[in-house]
Amino acid sequence: MTEVNISEIKNREEMIRLLDGYSIERKEELDQKKIKKGLVKSYLLETVDGFQDTKKTLSDILTPFASELIQIDEGLYKVLNKNSGKYMGFLESFWEGRYLAFYSLELSKNIDKLVKDLVLLSPQLDHVWLSGWTFNILWEKVKELSNPNRFTRIVFEHESIFEIDSDTDETDEDQIFEDEEEQLIFERRSSKIALVDKIGLLKDKLNKFQELYSPMYSITQLRFPSPIARGGHDFFHFGKATNRSESFRDHRSHVLYVLKIYRELIKKTQEIVWFSFEKVSIQKGGEFQKLIGAPLIVKFREPLNEETFNHFIISTFERVKNRFRLWGNPIRLGPKKVHVYGVDKHLWQPIFMEITDKHIIAIIPKGTCGNTVHRLVSNIQIYLDPAAEVTLGNKSYREIAQDSSREITYEQYK
Repeated sequence: MTEVNISEIKNREEMIRLLDGYSIERKEELDQKKIKKGLVKSYLLETVDGFQDTKKTLSDILTPFASELIQIDEGLYKVLNKNSGKYMGFLESFWEGRYLAFYSLELSKNIDKLVKDLVLLSPQLDHVWLSGWTFNILWEKVKELSNPNRFTRIVFEHESIFEIDSDTDETDEDQIFEDEEEQLIFERRSSKIALVDKIGLLKDKLNKFQELYSPMYSITQLRFPSPIARGGHDFFHFGKATNRSESFRDHRSHVLYVLKIYRELIKKTQEIVWFSFEKVSIQKGGEFQKLIGAPLIVKFREPLNEETFNHFIISTFERVKNRFRLWGNPIRLGPKKVHVYGVDKHLWQPIFMEITDKHIIAIIPKGTCGNTVHRLVSNIQIYLDPAAEVTLGNKSYREIAQDSSREITYEQYK
């Protein structure tokens, strides 16, 4: 069995060799159904461009994590927990630190919560958010890259949590009940479906499933089969990727592939939605202010009832911890209409919203991170309306996601 000694790793190639050997052993245990240690996991995080709007460094951002970064290569660090003296994994930065991948060997039940808490405690950090519509485009890439006889796994998840009110901490999704008698019974729509089958069999059927049952638009997990090894790579809606293959090199290649698509998606989103005023000169002298930018519009397939609408407003804007990570003071304009002049807790930038029982219109001022859009869409699909129609300006969200992936090619790491 490979001895994992992160402290001795001195560069990127040594890290990859270590995690390659570790992945081979974990895949053998998976095949035998005797997993003994945590699988390699990547947590994809987003910051700001080159920290241009902040004086904070990566080390400053990780202070709530009680972590110290030890650089071993360009853009690559070992992550040391200063409290326990234990190495938690590796952190790799891409594109001047705008995107981060945290590679960990810890068990999911331990590390998932630590990463979520880190994001909640740090305004400079956010998850990479893969909405159901984005996953639909990634599914097209799975079909394009994979042998049709390979197996994939797709998870669909929708829970109408706003159909009833709840005082529970919304960010704690891993409640464990000691006894089935303690389990709460909620009468609300709740669906979680996992499909595991050959790509060739699912290829032409997914659209039909979605038309028949709308929660299947809300994809929250997708497996890319490895093209060079057994197994594959599971991507989750909040930016986690689990290596269930025997190759870390291939896992990192898939992480980079998805990150490149997401980076392009963020760029295109910001180009469309950022609102600002631009000075325009006119021939006769002088100038005028031209408004540029377009709103994000989310249209619900069916109007929300008044109870659901009210619970959504209260939960999102009147509770400190909420899934949408927004804060604001809703101004009531009717039983089912509010205006919100709020802020996104990621970077504390402004966002203006009109919310009714039929739609959400969001105005994103220039400087507010495009990640806000994808967090909003992802959580609306999971918790409010899985088949909501989303447009940015005169383009559908799906079309923008498709454009973002069109020029991105998968490259195998050597």
